[in-house]
Amino acid sequence: MVEENQKCQEDLAVKEKQVAVESKDIEKWIRQVVIKKDKKNPTPVCPFAKRTLEDRKIQIAMAKKDVLLQVSHCCNLFNIFNLDIVILYFNHKISEKRLADLCRKAHKQNPKYAIMYDHPYNNKKVKGVQFSFQKAPLLFIQDLNKLRDAQRRLQKTDYYRVWGLDGDSDMFY
Repeated sequence: MVEENQKCQEDLAVKEKQVAVESKDIEKWIRQVVIKKDKKNPTPVCPFAKRTLEDRKIQIAMAKKDVLLQVSHCCNLFNIFNLDIVILYFNHKISEKRLADLCRKAHKQNPKYAIMYDHPYNNKKVKGVQFSFQKAPLLFIQDLNKLRDAQRRLQKTDYYRVWGLDGDSDMFY
């Protein structure tokens, strides 16, 4: 009886650590936040996201236990499926520090790809707009050359100025 009670408590603890998120929630966030032009700022968070969604050049999947291996597999599929981005979501809690470390390790293993993250604890707003998904940690994978090309294209516009960002800062690859 004591063992059964302990097992039930362990099961509850595991369930409490899980995050109830699905790929459709992330796609909804992209449509409602990332693509949408905000009242305060007529420029979308990502001017390329709408076309990526429309052209289905996005893959959204749950992060597996061995995330580093999964990232490498995803990187190998970019050219095969002509993807612009892969987003992995975590259905369990992971610290921002651990997620950042995962991204560094994954980028070191896959130097041709930008490996970035978004964590629910990131409450920072830019020009009054909350970019973060807030419901679960996310890991983004993008072809580094494509990302740099997009950044160069944005630097030729007023995108960074409008959002109050420094396009040459360390936060960009």
